[in-house]
Amino acid sequence: MPFRTLISAVLLCLGYTKLTGQSLTFSQVKLVSTVETVPANTVWKINNVLPTAGLTDAGTPMSGSSRHFTVLINGQTIFWMSASWIGRWNSGESGVATNSQSIGDSPIWLPSGTSLAIGSNIHAISITEFNVVP
Repeated sequence: MPFRTLISAVLLCLGYTKLTGQSLTFSQVKLVSTVETVPANTVWKINNVLPTAGLTDAGTPMSGSSRHFTVLINGQTIFWMSASWIGRWNSGESGVATNSQSIGDSPIWLPSGTSLAIGSNIHAISITEFNVVP
């Protein structure tokens, strides 16, 4: 292998390592309850939300009603969880059928510059912040 080709291959490998050699280091755990933006050179991992309301009420929900738990990412409403009452509450029945859907079972990663805020029925959002280390 000619020397020039060898040097080119080594420089190419070093450049590739430099581009892909980033890692994350733990910074802090925080609760977001107002509009906050992911700082430069960091990423946020949304772990879960702290709701202000339960999926069901002790009252008598009506068939077809629902409750949504939302967060705002870059001003867009994201439905973290939704619960719907699909049964009827009649005198003599012991309860109602419910249906719930959630994206909260897996983390959501937010890059630098992304804004995050609470939405409906959410008290705070639990996040872990990581520094991006080149």
